[in-house]
Amino acid sequence: MANSITSNKNKKKFKIPNTYTLIMLFVIIAVLLTYIIPAGQYEMVKDDVTGKTLIDPNSFHFVEKNPVGIMGFLLSITNGMTGAASIIFLVFLVGGYFQIVNDTGAIDSAINLSINKLKDKALLVIPIIMALMSVLGALGIIVNAAIAFIPIGVALAKKLKLDPVVGISIMYLGAYSGFTSSPMGPFNTVLGQTIAGIPIMSGFGFRSIVWAAIFLVTLWYTISYSKKLQKDINDSVLDKIEWSDKEGAEDEPSEFNFRHGLILLVLTAGFALYAYGSFKLKWKLNYLSAIMLAVALISGFIGKMHPDDMAKSFISGCKSMVYGALVIGFAKAITIVLTDGKVIHSIIYYMSMPLSKVPPTISSILMFYINLIFNFFVPSGSGQAMVVMPLMAPMADVVNVTRQVAVSAYQYGDGFSNTIIPTSGVLMATLGVAKVPYEKWVKFMLPLFGLWVLIGTLAVAIGTMIGWS
Repeated sequence: MANSITSNKNKKKFKIPNTYTLIMLFVIIAVLLTYIIPAGQYEMVKDDVTGKTLIDPNSFHFVEKNPVGIMGFLLSITNGMTGAASIIFLVFLVGGYFQIVNDTGAIDSAINLSINKLKDKALLVIPIIMALMSVLGALGIIVNAAIAFIPIGVALAKKLKLDPVVGISIMYLGAYSGFTSSPMGPFNTVLGQTIAGIPIMSGFGFRSIVWAAIFLVTLWYTISYSKKLQKDINDSVLDKIEWSDKEGAEDEPSEFNFRHGLILLVLTAGFALYAYGSFKLKWKLNYLSAIMLAVALISGFIGKMHPDDMAKSFISGCKSMVYGALVIGFAKAITIVLTDGKVIHSIIYYMSMPLSKVPPTISSILMFYINLIFNFFVPSGSGQAMVVMPLMAPMADVVNVTRQVAVSAYQYGDGFSNTIIPTSGVLMATLGVAKVPYEKWVKFMLPLFGLWVLIGTLAVAIGTMIGWS
């Protein structure tokens, strides 16, 4: 009996592997899939309406197998780093530039001032900021650029004596609650509607209701978790909270002053300029890096930082990004392996086959779930639209599902799973900036992800039943 008790005590509890271990496992699985799944491809044609190169939904055919060998596997990480170089460098540079701004003390002082003013109602800061981020996400202004806001969210969480996960929730989930369900997002909703051949921004009211539901559930989940941490910080999903050590939460920021106000004004102006540029001038992420450089230099000058101190801050900020930046390259390797093995198109072909064999409501739900899964392989919203929507739109006609519902099935499938899949570069960069391990994020996010999927399921099912168009 004693031996039995000892044996049970010695049994190790299951532990989710490290992020890098998980990703390498996914890369190996991807390699194996290139041997198991028949290679196939669709023909690409130029669409007269969008001017983009899209898939011809009737052109799928099998091609000669091209399994990824040992050398292909070994090269996949290097190729992943190369393929994701733009976002990797963005993470390093923005992290370094933002550290300069942070080291002026302006952000800490402003957050401390806000919390002191609100006193016992300090958590009211969370819904205000999350609502703003959700609107910006819905407009498509802050999607990938949400990475740049994570240091602010983490700093806010620190002042509230919470954990970095709350900081990610405020900024990243705030933005993605709007982006994933947006009635007007240019990179998902509008693009999907354009490819599907339905009026742009049609179905605005129904999608707005779904957006409100997603946002409110996300806000409730974040506030509930925050209140739990206020009662006992040990209830955090993290094993260790970095600022729980003596040098963290106890550091008192300097009193908010005129220089701090100017620095925050410069930071706000920088984000506003990028928002305008991305929305009106189609600026890409490299412009965010350029603007953050200007913001960092101006902030350092206003804060009277010596150039050597600015350089040290920049290096320190870059160092803090190493974990997340490298993870982005590792995750990119998964997509590269599947593309090189010519099985990505085969995966979507096989996934779409059951749709014609079930009732319309079930078909619409399956469309949603297929997009959830397929997003693992093509985590880019616009990229997925160009692969999936040319297939989903005519397929929706065949299975008596409106094209409006098909667009939502793609939109929710793409957006929701981006908050949990390791192939999402923005997610992995976000976790890297906040220094939150991927496995800990999954533990936190899974229940909320389940709620989002439930809302998405109800939305496409109800849309099909009412003939939403």
